[in-house]
Amino acid sequence: MTDAVPPTDVVVHLDSAAAGRMAPETVEAVRAHLDLEVARGAYVAEEEAGEVLDGLRRDLAALFGVPDDGVALVESGTSALQVLIGSWPVRPGDRVGVAPSEWGPNLEAFEAAGAVCVPLAVDADGAIDHQALGSDLDRLALTLVHVDQVASHRGLVQPVAEIVTACTPAGVPVWVDAAQTIGHRESAAGVAAAYATSRKWLRGPRGVGMLAVAAEHWERLQAPPQRKHPGAGPLRLLESGESNVAGRVGLAAAVRSYVAAGPRLVEEDLDRVGERTREHLADVPGWSVLPGRGAITALRPLDGQDVTDVRRRLLDQHGILTTASLPWRAPWDPVEATLRLSPHLDCTVEDLAHVAGALGP
Repeated sequence: MTDAVPPTDVVVHLDSAAAGRMAPETVEAVRAHLDLEVARGAYVAEEEAGEVLDGLRRDLAALFGVPDDGVALVESGTSALQVLIGSWPVRPGDRVGVAPSEWGPNLEAFEAAGAVCVPLAVDADGAIDHQALGSDLDRLALTLVHVDQVASHRGLVQPVAEIVTACTPAGVPVWVDAAQTIGHRESAAGVAAAYATSRKWLRGPRGVGMLAVAAEHWERLQAPPQRKHPGAGPLRLLESGESNVAGRVGLAAAVRSYVAAGPRLVEEDLDRVGERTREHLADVPGWSVLPGRGAITALRPLDGQDVTDVRRRLLDQHGILTTASLPWRAPWDPVEATLRLSPHLDCTVEDLAHVAGALGP
């Protein structure tokens, strides 16, 4: 009989696509700011963190390839999309091109705004066929194209650069959901807007999100001026006034660590982590590894296993943290419920052997 491991004692963290495990320096940055709020008052502490927060905006702008004033800090990736939809603005009847693998809540956000989501042609893996897109733009009459650069539910990476190349001559802007991209893969250049969250591959705190918009689109953003911020640019006016400042300070520490490590090197290392994960789990009885790229791996149950139950058992009995990936995550994608593994750079061969043993009969 296997000894139960308390849920709080996670031995193997394979859930970076949900919320990465924060590094000690990130936790310390959050704690130090909270101590400052206690000692100096929340608003004074925010003022004294001004240089750190401005540095965060600059670092994020560089990662997204926009000017320093091209980033807004909000509460989450979901909030960022809602802010973008409202300020661009997206209007009823607008036609938004998406892949069948589109994140379900994104579809709901566009539909709530009255937009029509139009499925785009994809290849056998689910990647958008950018050549077909280029020839179909007139027929599809798209207002914009929205792309999850890295899918949440399986190892699918979209060819964003090629999609931008196809859409630019037709004047169709490309928005990118970079929630699974930033900290995982380098962002594609030339997109009109991109947004993400702190808590995934950057391993930042929860409650912080970011929105980046290319300078050529700033004039279309509907951001009313504020007397509190005279002369502020439109992205700064889209920021939430009441915010998790300690979380933003923690994100600044996480981003500095990521930049120091080198985004290209991190991407290459995470690709190797994903390849190693798929190799080590390929022969586990009762499971099939879906093909993919990047650090996200999806396991399909072959013997009728309930992935929600498996996820709970792995955590409670083995201290392994994963995600039960259910169809609501991508309702148009013909991929049934899977067990999602999303390890970070600290994942070892021993960790994967532990997972394989726990999943086995």
